[in-house]
Amino acid sequence: MSLFELNAQLDAFEKALDEEAFEQADSLLDGHDSTLHALLSQPLGSADHAPLSALLERQQSLLGLLRQRRDAVSVQMQDGRRSLRAAHAYLQAESLA
Repeated sequence: MSLFELNAQLDAFEKALDEEAFEQADSLLDGHDSTLHALLSQPLGSADHAPLSALLERQQSLLGLLRQRRDAVSVQMQDGRRSLRAAHAYLQAESLA
């Protein structure tokens, strides 16, 4: 278990997200979490502080990206529901005419 491996897992996770391979991304994230817990269960030295901080920043950045994507999808879903309601209202009004 190494920081190199953790960063490689995040690289693969980002790639899977970009390709919208969400099942693969989920699996990669599970593996990343397991690797991170294994690394953190070992004694760490002061030299590990900066690389772990950089990894945490990277994880936080990815969380921000996921939130943005979630919010964008939420807006699209709301727009779709509004469009569907409008189409139904239009069809209903047309059938009454």
